[in-house]
Amino acid sequence: MKERFLFQCCLLFLFQMVLSQSKNETTLLVKDSLLCYDLNKKIEEENNHLLWIKDNNQLKTIASKNLKSNNYTFQKTFYKYYSIALLNEGAFYNYTDQYQKAINCYKKSFLVAKKIKFDEQCASNLQNIGTAFDYLGKVDSSLIYFKKALRYANQSKNKTTIAYVLTDIGYVYNLKGNTTQAIENNLKALKIFEEVNDIEGIERTYLALGRVFDNQKEYQKAIVYYQKGFKIATDNQLENRQSILLNSLANSNFQLNKYSEAKKFARKSLTISNKNNFETAKAMSLKHLGEIALEETNFNQAENYLKQSAALFNKLNVKNNLARVQINLGKIYLLKKNYKQALIEAEKGFKIAKISNYPAEKKDAAELLSTIHQHFTNYKAAFDYQTLAKNIGDSIFYDENKNIALKSEFKYETEKKESQIKALSQQKKIAELENQRQKSINLFIIIFLVSLVVISFLLFKRYKTNKENELLKISLEETEKTLLAEKKATESELKALKSQMNPHFIFNALNSIQEQFMYGDKVIANEQMGNFTYLTRQILAVSGKKKIPLSTEVDILTKYLELEKMRFETDFTYIIQIDNSIDDEYTELPPMLIQPFVENSIKHGLLHKKGEKNVKINFNFDQKEEFLICTIEDNGIGRKKSQGIKSNKSHNSFSTNSVAQRLQLINERKTGEVLMYIDLEDEKGNAIGTRVILKIYL
Repeated sequence: MKERFLFQCCLLFLFQMVLSQSKNETTLLVKDSLLCYDLNKKIEEENNHLLWIKDNNQLKTIASKNLKSNNYTFQKTFYKYYSIALLNEGAFYNYTDQYQKAINCYKKSFLVAKKIKFDEQCASNLQNIGTAFDYLGKVDSSLIYFKKALRYANQSKNKTTIAYVLTDIGYVYNLKGNTTQAIENNLKALKIFEEVNDIEGIERTYLALGRVFDNQKEYQKAIVYYQKGFKIATDNQLENRQSILLNSLANSNFQLNKYSEAKKFARKSLTISNKNNFETAKAMSLKHLGEIALEETNFNQAENYLKQSAALFNKLNVKNNLARVQINLGKIYLLKKNYKQALIEAEKGFKIAKISNYPAEKKDAAELLSTIHQHFTNYKAAFDYQTLAKNIGDSIFYDENKNIALKSEFKYETEKKESQIKALSQQKKIAELENQRQKSINLFIIIFLVSLVVISFLLFKRYKTNKENELLKISLEETEKTLLAEKKATESELKALKSQMNPHFIFNALNSIQEQFMYGDKVIANEQMGNFTYLTRQILAVSGKKKIPLSTEVDILTKYLELEKMRFETDFTYIIQIDNSIDDEYTELPPMLIQPFVENSIKHGLLHKKGEKNVKINFNFDQKEEFLICTIEDNGIGRKKSQGIKSNKSHNSFSTNSVAQRLQLINERKTGEVLMYIDLEDEKGNAIGTRVILKIYL
């Protein structure tokens, strides 16, 4: 009896210890979450990035150490703060012009936010990646990420986030010359910002609209918007935004030949950007000061400013502005009659503009090169460049007039709609006044009769709804069970196919190595064994995953093709191309989908061919970006001749058949062909290869 009592006391003591420990752990979690909240609030209130980065480092440390908490609510909270800290870190690198580091931080933050389904944060990260690509001069990449950000912003239903993304999309469309889309997106954003009273958002939209008018050469209207934005940035002590707006004011005044005003704005921007080490704005300020000095024929000062600007733009990899600076340096040396140096600078500007496809800069560089070649009496080159400049100028003139017409049409439609709304509003007020008296008389009678009908109807409706809900609940439960069973069956089938494919590939690879040993070239065989070991590790690493990045799949293909390449002498080549619109780190697909078809091309198309052998693999999106399209093309003997060879051997192409089944399962909810074979023939109908097209649903 006494022993039992002692045992119960021990149990009670242990329970109290566990409870006490749990309470202590909860207390620490509460304390850390409150500290994270305070740090985040402090960071939001501080505008100087050199100050708030210290608080952000502390926020990141506290959040990261609590990510493995057993309490789900606190764990999700710390994941949220960890994502915010990574986003802030990316912003810091953006402010300090370290754009690649910024992109890496934003991508990490996006993955954390996606894990906890934090849509608003996902949108912010994708938006910031787009902004960083813009600073790097990659406008098409910016537009891709901004559109992705808009999808997540709409999912979050946060109006402010949606509006900020719309301004960025409008900005990119303005850079690409699509004025209608630029105005439409910015006006949508401005309406939302005014609705939620977001001052900084209104400032951003004013800047964007100013740039649209700048592109249309309506500089006075642009200045009005820039001044509105600058007032907001000044009132809210947003110094980096002040630098950007001052540079915009400098450019518009310069275009209006108001050099004194332009110089004042550029110098003020330079002072602020030097203070905050904002190199992008500093480079723009130096560019404007150099252009002003050039117009004022102060060539030495202009050369000094522009050389500093060129160094910064080259460091920041901002191609369009770098091209413009090189052209202006060429003009300075031309005016100084240093024709050799003028030619060097002009050719640099033309090369950058040509590669980056900036038509205005390309035209100006061509005109400058034409003038310089005349001084060298190279009249043929001068004529060619002058012709090129004229052709580019004609296309720019057409595009600008088209955009101006679109803008005028948009403005007209907007004013027309506003007038219609005002007219309808006045008619409505008059009708309301006329009907008010009649409504008052009939109101009491209507209320009484309607009340009787409504009460009777509601009683009946309540009974009917209860019955319908019961039936609907039963139906939903049955549907959920059916869908769950189908999903498990599909996943099991996919796993079974993958488990069969990996041994098949290993068997084929070992056969290739065995052939080398039999031929007697043991050095090559050993080399192949090393490559095979590395490739096997890669395949084992991805075989258990549902999806892998496209970059990993391409890496596996490359290693495999290098392995196969050693089987041939020097007559085998391959090419793997990825479309510029695809982010190979962001785009994912199921593993080991492509390799069996590449193997098929080599084994049945190229192995029996004499002469040059090559395989081309290309990845791109369809128009709606719903499917990843992979095209595999060889210059082999063709399917018909290959089939004749295979008929003499008992061979069954298991791997390509199993991949076809996997594609059908992956794309089961989409209609249309997912796998296509095209026989390539010359003019005489002779086989010159095979093309295979795979459609992979994203």
